[in-house]
Amino acid sequence: MKIGFIGLGNMGTRIVTLLLDAGHELTLWARRPASLEPFADRCTAVNSPAEVGEASELVGICVWDENDVAEVMLGDHGVLVGLPAGGVVVVHSTISPAACRSLYDEAARTGAHLIDAPVSVGANVPKLLVMVGGETETVERSRLVLESFGDPVVHLGPVGSGQIAKLINNTLLAATIGIADDAIDLGARLGLDPAALLAVLSSASARGTWSSLLAPRIIGGDSAPGGRTHEWATKDVGLTTSLAAQANVSAGRDVLRMAQRGSHVLESA
Repeated sequence: MKIGFIGLGNMGTRIVTLLLDAGHELTLWARRPASLEPFADRCTAVNSPAEVGEASELVGICVWDENDVAEVMLGDHGVLVGLPAGGVVVVHSTISPAACRSLYDEAARTGAHLIDAPVSVGANVPKLLVMVGGETETVERSRLVLESFGDPVVHLGPVGSGQIAKLINNTLLAATIGIADDAIDLGARLGLDPAALLAVLSSASARGTWSSLLAPRIIGGDSAPGGRTHEWATKDVGLTTSLAAQANVSAGRDVLRMAQRGSHVLESA
């Protein structure tokens, strides 16, 4: 497939790098020209999302939120203006399932297809975990591209299903940060040095992603990981909370409560 990509943040850059390493040719667009510089000798850069669509059979989008996805997909200069009928839009951004379904409908009006495929750092580094929602035929048509940067690539159900999985994942991660912060506070009140306890817990059976995200709060300095850490937690926990409320689901209240605590912890780090 001829592949286009929009969104060269922390995850988008990883996806594009892995696609290029797998031998694909890419067409890119970015709001900030500086974002394109690392790929100047490896990709074709164009002047608008519509031109990305024109040059592509499949376009990956990995921008911040649903407003940004809509901005680059729709309108007079959006991807759908240029994307040929039968083309595929892959939404890697973490947004609400309802927004995905609405964008799916917009794509269908132009004869295009849409799947959601948010990503997360998984066990099989350097590849990413890819959580996919969409029609089976479109997912299978896109699978070779997805597997260029994803391992595993998990098809979870119809459009929006990948987003539900990603939101639950991020909510659980935020909850573990809240729990870990409480645990370290408990250790400190029992006389332990918080930084030393963090070092122990980061290597013990309770270790997890939470440790690198909590480290800036405990030890300070330049230990923060890449990406908009506290912002994703606030955004994604908020989306999960709204999703549960809309579905009138009472399960998971403790997880949501602790995830909200974790979001506040990250914000204060």
